[in-house]
Amino acid sequence: MNNYIEAVCTGKPMGLPEYDEESEQWVVFFEESETPWSPLLERDVIGYYCDSADESCEIYNHYNKNPIEEEENEEVISEDVALV
Repeated sequence: MNNYIEAVCTGKPMGLPEYDEESEQWVVFFEESETPWSPLLERDVIGYYCDSADESCEIYNHYNKNPIEEEENEEVISEDVALV
């Protein structure tokens, strides 16, 4: 449904959508997915901001029913090839 959320988040939303008065937007929070590029040992919380309550509810409902699964890190095996 949302490529950004699926690329950087994992699991279900951490709670119902919340209204952020400062940004005047709705936000849905997710747990950060594990990544080898992050220098932090602990996972962070990622907020996805939406312009409307309907959009935030749609995202919440979709990922609550279809949690984002973490992919296993697959090792890429490369072989040396001699050029002739």
